[in-house]
Amino acid sequence: MSDFLRELEEDIQEEKILNLWRKFGNYVIGLALLIIIATAGYTLWKYFQHKSQLRVHGAFLSAVKLYNDGKKEEALKAFQGIAQEKGGYGNLACLYEAALTPNPSEIYNEMAQKNVSDPALGNLPKVLLAARELDSGAALEAIQPLTAPNNAWAPLSYELLGFANLKKGDEVVAAKNFIAILKEPYASDHEKMRASLMLTQIEVPDAMFEQEERVNRHE
Repeated sequence: MSDFLRELEEDIQEEKILNLWRKFGNYVIGLALLIIIATAGYTLWKYFQHKSQLRVHGAFLSAVKLYNDGKKEEALKAFQGIAQEKGGYGNLACLYEAALTPNPSEIYNEMAQKNVSDPALGNLPKVLLAARELDSGAALEAIQPLTAPNNAWAPLSYELLGFANLKKGDEVVAAKNFIAILKEPYASDHEKMRASLMLTQIEVPDAMFEQEERVNRHE
């Protein structure tokens, strides 16, 4: 009797499973197919992405070799093609393209606008442009905000502003720029050394150093 009841219970369970399969089987099959297709699609995407990265990497190395070999025109064309790519190689190619272009302001400005949310890539073109155009008021004005406190670009920006002021013949303002570098927490030893050397070449009024010393004592 117990065997009969057990077999009956098993039959009932199998019937329930069959009914559930008839009702939801198509959904289960569809979900399984969806998972398989999604997995295959992701795998293919990763494969083609890796293949694309290898292609861009190879093209970039070839362009750098052309540049190092002195084939500037060929290198420029190669970098211009790579600059259309997204990602790190595209940004690096833009920098090389700008270095090989007589008037790189358009490239630098476009790069700064594209990377406005990135403190590094957004500000680097501004600094590079100012370094090439110390006579340009617009280029110098663009790096002025980078001298804000606790900004990693402040030491280099102050240095460029100092050179620009020296070029204009304003040694007092230039000295203030170089003194500011010495007070910057982000300034490297090399940047501080360059600033100190520049200050030894400038005839700075003693009153300026006395004023700086008084400010430092109060801080």
